[in-house]
Amino acid sequence: MTKEIHDYLTGEGDGVSDVSPQERLNVIKEHLDLLIKEKGEYIAIREMRKHICWYVKNLKDASKLKQEVTRLESREDVEKCLAEYFDNI
Repeated sequence: MTKEIHDYLTGEGDGVSDVSPQERLNVIKEHLDLLIKEKGEYIAIREMRKHICWYVKNLKDASKLKQEVTRLESREDVEKCLAEYFDNI
């Protein structure tokens, strides 16, 4: 992470492109878990919709995922959608 911060601050990188899709997926899952614990599943899923869109920004076919994310209603839906997306990029 230090390298990404250094690259971003010095203009040598954008601070995001070096993060692998698997790392993004892991962070999304952790964020989802924490948000569910904090706010409950109903509210957490609705809040995660926008966060997931930010996490996948600049990834292949992100626009398709963004359309699907707006319809997700449960943790199971989110996990299934993310698994399908990340398995195909």
